[in-house]
Amino acid sequence: MASLAPSRPRLSAERKFYLGMGFAMLILIFIGFGPSYYFVPVAPRPPMVPMSPLVHLHGAVFSLWVLLLMAQIGLVSADRRDIHMKLGVLGLPMALAMMVLGTITALHGVHRASGPPMIDPLSWLAMPLWSVPAFGGLLIAGLWRRRDRQAHKRFMMLAMFSMLQAAAGRMPAFAGLSGLLLVPGLFIVAQMVWDRVSLGRIHYATWIALVVFPLSTLIPIFTWRTEAWLTFARWASGLVA
Repeated sequence: MASLAPSRPRLSAERKFYLGMGFAMLILIFIGFGPSYYFVPVAPRPPMVPMSPLVHLHGAVFSLWVLLLMAQIGLVSADRRDIHMKLGVLGLPMALAMMVLGTITALHGVHRASGPPMIDPLSWLAMPLWSVPAFGGLLIAGLWRRRDRQAHKRFMMLAMFSMLQAAAGRMPAFAGLSGLLLVPGLFIVAQMVWDRVSLGRIHYATWIALVVFPLSTLIPIFTWRTEAWLTFARWASGLVA
């Protein structure tokens, strides 16, 4: 029994950390998407491109995914891993739906002229088309490593960090391209600090995200005005015209 005592505070702190990170993401998403999506039924909406049924479907699936993630974090914190594992069956189909809808919505967005006003829609298409596979890759890695608890929880959370760009980009405090790196970057730094505190080292899943995330942000920025990208973007967006 004495050998179990040191592990209890660590597990308690770990659960508090991931619960805190989950709620921080939830608040950021709610604030970022609130004025343009969640608050629209009860508050005047700012001038923006009208939302299509596809955008509403994408928003609904994304919201369900966030709620599923929070439920899973809560179940682990409550030590109900049995329900956590049963509910986890929804993970793969929802992840695939997120990636498919995210890609189609991004392509459809070119025709709606959505995105920042100072960036051409064909150029801006690079951002979601790189962020979707970054999210999907980390998420699938988390599902694949589900029997390795430390890797699983990190991949799942880190995948969500990569999706915070869209929420941050809608907040005046983080407007501009720097916000696309800053907000998710802060969450990754927090994960790195926790790795050092809890494991004494940076976990390999965190290192992978630390490489994937900047690449999925910087590659679009450096290529979105090239003729090669614009040619591809015209072709790809034409598939949903």
